[in-house]
Amino acid sequence: MTDMNIAERQLFWIMTSTQITMTLLLTTAPTIQIASQDAWISALIATGAGLLIALVCAKTALRFPGMTVILYSDILFGRWIGRAIGFLYMIFWLVLLTVILKQFAFFLSETILPETPMPVIIAMMLAVILYPTLHGVGVIARCCEVIGPIVMGGVIFPVVLSVNNMELQSIRPFFGDVSVFGILKGSIPTLTFLGDCVLLVMIIAFVKSKGKTVKYAVSGVLVSGLFTMLSIIASLLSFGPMVSQSNNYPLMMLVRAVSLGGIIENLDAIAVTIWIMSVFTKLALYLFISGHGSAQLFGVRNWKRMTWIIACIAYGITLIPLNVVETSIVFPQKIAVRFMLPIFMIGLPLLMWGLAAYRQRTQYRQI
Repeated sequence: MTDMNIAERQLFWIMTSTQITMTLLLTTAPTIQIASQDAWISALIATGAGLLIALVCAKTALRFPGMTVILYSDILFGRWIGRAIGFLYMIFWLVLLTVILKQFAFFLSETILPETPMPVIIAMMLAVILYPTLHGVGVIARCCEVIGPIVMGGVIFPVVLSVNNMELQSIRPFFGDVSVFGILKGSIPTLTFLGDCVLLVMIIAFVKSKGKTVKYAVSGVLVSGLFTMLSIIASLLSFGPMVSQSNNYPLMMLVRAVSLGGIIENLDAIAVTIWIMSVFTKLALYLFISGHGSAQLFGVRNWKRMTWIIACIAYGITLIPLNVVETSIVFPQKIAVRFMLPIFMIGLPLLMWGLAAYRQRTQYRQI
């Protein structure tokens, strides 16, 4: 049975469960490297910008009920330009799917599966995410409802247990060693990950009732940004900016440092398990978007068939020999920040929102 309906409250959990883990894992260290002890301010700025992206995407999608960006881009730009934009978005989501698969494989290889070949890790994850994906976006949404609170707990729990190891002077002085430009620049890594809320232009079409859609979508991005800021603050207070920026995963370092009387310790395996669940929801959602969107783009009735094809293509791309630096540092800095963020997460959503608003105003005048 295929479930293609999303409840409004599930939209909140989709945002939080898919964004929190990847954002705080992969942006905490880069943000601290740029903004030092003021990195938490950078995260706060990125959260505000992410809210605007979510608001624009949700408002635009709501103007075209039941339609994804693949369909309403034809209305806004005309058939050929609209199809070109739809195709570019499919490439965008396919690239993100493959990069996240690769980053996930590196993370597992560094933490709990050092002896397992990378292609095997990726193949197993693809096999797992195919099941909910082929049963519809509603199944993925229900998974997010369950996994979302667990993911939040997986961040809050180690932070609370590390309070005794935190020192307030590690985060001082505010605006001391970094310029305003440096703080703004430090917000870019976090914004690049929060900006993937642009997927709202695809999934809002499957939301049943639309009364509070914008509220739940924006709230999900807000919570994700605040959790990232919490991770940065906890890392700075516990280890200081120098140590935090030298480790790829500062929050993982924080989890490993937790020890209460020799009773509660070695929590990294539990934390990794929780984070794997978050990556599971993100990958499943990207696979669904890529498969369903490609089916709409190429006029294929059976979107599940396209999903299988996309999964095979994604697996093939992940076999391209790239190291952890190229996928987790070079790609975000050279590709995501320079092209994906300004074009797919900011530029095109703003353009579509403006055209949709103008089109609606013109229709009202004609009436």
